[in-house]
Amino acid sequence: MNDRSLQSKIVILGLSQSGKTSIRQVVFEGFAPQATSLNPATVRINRKLFNFAGSSINLVDVGGQSSYLNELFEKYTERTFSDLKALIYVVDISDASNIMRSKYYFDLTLDNLKKIGSSARIYVFAHKMDVVPVDKRAAITRSIKDIFELSKYPNSEIYETSIFEENIWDAMQRIFSVVYPRDLTKASNIQEIVSEYNLNLLTLSTSKGLVLYSEPEKEVNLNLSRLRSELVKIYSPSLDLNYIVFSLSDSRIFIREIEEDLVITSVFSSQEQLNQQISTFHEICDQMRKMFKTEEVISVAKIKVKDKLITFFESHNILNKEQLETKINKQIYFKCDICGRELHKSILEVALENADNFEHAIQIKKGFGTTTIELYPIHECITEMREIPILLDNNCEYRSIGKSRPV
Repeated sequence: MNDRSLQSKIVILGLSQSGKTSIRQVVFEGFAPQATSLNPATVRINRKLFNFAGSSINLVDVGGQSSYLNELFEKYTERTFSDLKALIYVVDISDASNIMRSKYYFDLTLDNLKKIGSSARIYVFAHKMDVVPVDKRAAITRSIKDIFELSKYPNSEIYETSIFEENIWDAMQRIFSVVYPRDLTKASNIQEIVSEYNLNLLTLSTSKGLVLYSEPEKEVNLNLSRLRSELVKIYSPSLDLNYIVFSLSDSRIFIREIEEDLVITSVFSSQEQLNQQISTFHEICDQMRKMFKTEEVISVAKIKVKDKLITFFESHNILNKEQLETKINKQIYFKCDICGRELHKSILEVALENADNFEHAIQIKKGFGTTTIELYPIHECITEMREIPILLDNNCEYRSIGKSRPV
């Protein structure tokens, strides 16, 4: 592993209620589109690290209220946009009254990217297209492109998107193909496997269908949109399948989840013997599992935050390094007093959410010969974003939970 995984940062910007958090939840977290309708507004900056096949995507979702956007550009420009690979700017096309205000913050964003010398790709999502008749969409997209003056920015692209349609996946796949930190050695090994077994296609993807590795890169006779919809149907939390095989056109397709959220798809010619293909597919799965070992999924960023967290605790004279390492990955189970949802997070996960400022989410308090750690994980409640105080003892063991409070 190397530091390039730290550079795979995507920032999602746009006005409040434009659909930023829903995009994150549907594409990266497996939410059904209908389940995002009651999302509270994002508060300030929400950072999440997603691990895929040994590399990581650092996704930053910025609250769209004017106060948060102004604060971002006044105080946190370099911290938010440094090492940025892609900026997704979400424009709610159903809210015509705010298009020009959205344009104002888009211009401000690009001005700040220019100031810090960022070469990030710019992706504008003309979002919530599901409310627009198909024959009107092209005209609206052209209008957004003209209003936002995208012709001035050669590194920009615009997509029509909706979380209720396939186009959101097509747009995110395009972004993934640019920002995902491919391991060239693994890509070469996959190419050799395809050649060795005479496969039409071998693809590694997330369980939602975002392709991480593919050999060959394009397969004319395979409808990847159809394949992606099949993946979404197959890999749901209620199902536990060893593998699945189905026919599509003149191909026979095998799909299997070989690691958590890492799916292998092998495409053979339907003319060959099924029994031989089953045997070959399992051989390939074994090779892929060895190539993508579970421990490789731990990103460089996570390791660095863990080391930083241990140093943080040591600076407050909390335990020693060996004891800490056994505690900070342990899941702490708690319940929101507002919505009643059962939640669980580790100290390390809270640290990852607040990598820039541990002091906000992890507070050390001393007195009368004792030391207490207060943890403040953020919970997206049904009413608003809330912090749920969790008290730990000096050994990082759970003691009690306080009432949640608005962030």
